Amino acid sequence: MEEKNLNSVSSETTGEIDNNQYIDALNQLKQNTVDRSKYEELKAENKKLLDSIVNGQELDIELPKTTDVQTLRNELFTENSGLSNLEYAEKALALRSALIEEGKPDPFVPVGAQYQPTNEDISTAQKVADVLQECIDYAEGDNVVFTNELQRRTINVKY
Repeated sequence: MEEKNLNSVSSETTGEIDNNQYIDALNQLKQNTVDRSKYEELKAENKKLLDSIVNGQELDIELPKTTDVQTLRNELFTENSGLSNLEYAEKALALRSALIEEGKPDPFVPVGAQYQPTNEDISTAQKVADVLQECIDYAEGDNVVFTNELQRRTINVKY
């Protein structure tokens, strides 16, 4: 009777390991596979390119738009740049995106020689970026509307 209990306990433990292995395998599969629609899109682009080479045709290729980080920094951090609040927010988000895309640290996350950012810091940085983007979208190009919406959504803490 005791033997049966031991067997059932050991099979439950093995089941947990199998479930964890299954979850790990699924996560690896997700990380190493490509979305089918993206694959089909790439396949169609490659066919177009091959056809144009075979037929001797020229093909208009749209290169991905790259953001010049140094230009954005100069525009943002030049004294008396004359940027409106809306323009500043747009350029700050563009700079943030470009830096993250290059694999550099998020400029909205606090850093220091003796400070390690926490998950809360990273979450707060993303929240700031999201709120800025929502205000930009809401403003539809109107600086006054942007400023009002940002002030409405910003909590002013007094010390």
